[in-house]
Parts: sequence; structure tokens; C-alpha cells
Amino acid sequence: MKTSFKLSTLLSVITLAALAPGAADAAIGDPVPGLTPSEKALFFQGKALYEHEFTVDEGVGPLLNAKACNTCHNAPVTGGSEIDTAHLVLHFGIETHGRFYQAHEFGGPVLDPLSIAGEAEAGTCSMPPDTLPVGLPGLITSPRHTPPVFGFGLIDAIGDNDLRKLAGRQHWKDDSVAGIAHYGVEMEGIAPINEFTTQPDRKVPIGPPRVGRFGWKAQNATLFQFTAEPFNTELGVSSPFAPREKTPDGKVPLPNACLVADAQPNDVQSQDTLLLFYFQAFLDAPERLPKNGAIAQGEALFDQIGCADCHVEKHRTIKDYYVPWPDGKAHRVAALSNKKLEPWSDFLIHDMGPDLDDHRRMGKASGRFWRTTPLWGLRFKGRMLHNGSAITIDEAIAAHGGEGAASRDRYFALPMHKQERVDAFLNSL
Repeated sequence: MKTSFKLSTLLSVITLAALAPGAADAAIGDPVPGLTPSEKALFFQGKALYEHEFTVDEGVGPLLNAKACNTCHNAPVTGGSEIDTAHLVLHFGIETHGRFYQAHEFGGPVLDPLSIAGEAEAGTCSMPPDTLPVGLPGLITSPRHTPPVFGFGLIDAIGDNDLRKLAGRQHWKDDSVAGIAHYGVEMEGIAPINEFTTQPDRKVPIGPPRVGRFGWKAQNATLFQFTAEPFNTELGVSSPFAPREKTPDGKVPLPNACLVADAQPNDVQSQDTLLLFYFQAFLDAPERLPKNGAIAQGEALFDQIGCADCHVEKHRTIKDYYVPWPDGKAHRVAALSNKKLEPWSDFLIHDMGPDLDDHRRMGKASGRFWRTTPLWGLRFKGRMLHNGSAITIDEAIAAHGGEGAASRDRYFALPMHKQERVDAFLNSL
């Protein structure tokens, strides 16, 4: 394994610094082309809400990580990743006898380090923020870095069958590579919500199983779910789809003194949740940079050493992609229907070996299993891997174990000039 500081690594750092908003590069942060005027209007309304700091009256808290989505999703534009690790979200729980427990009674499974207590709008609410139960037997922690949400509507629109076809395949380069489809359930568009109750055992209407594709372990089946759940767990805003208000000891309902928002659930008709969804659904994917000789050679090498077995280049969205519309009806989005996309991911989960085992189970994915990260927009990232621990491409590749070990070893066995070609390709995405 090499230790020299390659020219391409330096160029990637320079490129990242140069690609601030307004820099000469393919457009980033724009809506997908072909949206109707009404769809585009919802995109910009959603973007404004994505950048909005929610207030106590609007339902933020009582426990939270941030008051605005773009506190973390901000680099190099709204909807991007985070350039550093200032806002890592800490997952924690209890692992005992090979099983993982969410540790709700200790404020788990996500640490919310902020509280509305002390704010003028919060009145007499004195709820303390979460604290990590240090010394708890079996305590495990797993920090998570902010993912960019570019092209998420296109990803949502990939057909389940297309992803299922990729699962379990045995490639001639290495028969140990066999991704698994991580199934979740749809939350939206299946059954209307006729009434809401604050009872914690309320059953949210759900639909049939669907291949997950969002979240570090592909635990979220749909983009709407990926919107509603973080809106609740990160900002503390509840909705009919995510009605639970979190407390540091897991007890519900909230103390009366903390029921200070204008409504319960806070986003009564899921209107804000929908607008945040529209922004993410209609946000375009980053365009790759034009190919030159080095980039083309690097792309060919990327395939030859087996990286493209999991980082699959091309997909196509389903013929008719529908979203929930503000009037409650299903709405077909032509701009996301029957479209080609190049995310460089199979969206399956793979065993990445013991070094990446965070012991945090999500659904059927144990600690060793991670979703193949889409590589489009890689040149805009300041940090890589689920915990943001990798700054350079080489560091991220070196961390690949398990099913990624053979490709990793082939990469580091390449002559230096060929490694630089692979890096040039990755820095063009």
C-alpha cells in the first residue's frame, strides 16, 4: 500500500476548493430539467423551507440536532453534504449477545444534543438534551456523516425489479461479491390518513415491501420516508407520518410544559414535509465533467479492477413515476419518468468487513453491511465514508474490506500512474 502523496490527491483538494457556488463547472443545485411550472414552483418553495430555521411555534424540538435542513446539507450548495464533521449525527444503542437494541430508555437510537429549554418561545419547558449513557454495558456508538441529496428523485424512481436483478450476482472477477436488496415498506400514497392520534402505538399506514435505497444501510424504502423521518428525528418536527416526539428517557407523551408548538402533530397536514420532499425529489443530479484521456483510462481501470461490480454506472427510472401532490392525489412527474441516470451504485447492501463494522443494526443490515454509496457528485465531497473519516480517495478505498477487499487490493497493486488515472476519473464525477 502506497504512502506517497499523489499529484491527483493534491488536485482533488484544489478542485474541491475551487468548486464553490459560482465556480465554472457543470451546474449543481438546479432542479431537474423538464419540470412543469407548478413542479418547479414547488421545488423552489421546498428549497426555501430547506434553508429555513424552524421555530418552537412551528414544532422544532423539544430535542433536536439542528433547526434547518441545510445546517448539515450545505456544501457546496443547499442539498449537498457537509464539508467537515462538525454536525455528525451520533447513533447509539446496546449490543448484547449478538443483538442490537435501540436504547429508547436512554434517548436512543440517535443522540439529540440540543433542547428548546431556555428559549423564550419554549415557556417553562425544561427538558434536557440527550446525553450519552457512558458506562452502559454493551454501549455502541456510530457517527454518521451528512449525505448529499442530489438526484434523489431519480433514485426514488428506479424500479425495484432493476435493483433486484443486481442482487446476489456472482461476477467473474470475484465470486464473493453478492449484494443484498434491503427491503423496507412504503409509507405514503397507499392508505389515506383519516384521523390522527397522539397515542404512541398508532399504526402508520404502510404499503408493500420495497427495495430500500436511501440511508447508509439502505434502510429507507422511499424518498418520502427519508424526508419525514429525519424531519422528526433531527429537527424534532412531528407529522402524521412521524408522530412520535422524542424524550431523553423514551417516555411519551411529552410533558404538558413542552407542548408549546401551535399544533400536535406539528406539521398537521404534512405540508412542510411534502415541500421538503419536493425539493429533494426535484433536485437534479450533478453532471460529470467532460471526459479526457486520463478520465477515460481511469474509468476503464475502475471497471477492470472490479469497482463497477457494485458501483454500477447506469440505471433507468420507471415509465411512470408518481409523487403525492398537495391536493392529496397522485401526480405523474414526466421529468423523472423513463429517464437515464448514472449514479454509480447498485443501491444494495454489502458486507464490508470487520473494520467497517459499527455494530449498529438497521433492519436486516448488521454492522458490517453498508449500501453502495452513489459516486455522482464525488468531487464536491470534503469527507467520505459513513462517519466522514476519509478525506482522500485513497483513504476511502483503503477502508473497503469484505466484498470490497479484492478490488481494493487490485487498486493498490496498480502502478502509480494508473492509480492516478482512476483518481482522475473519480474526481470527474
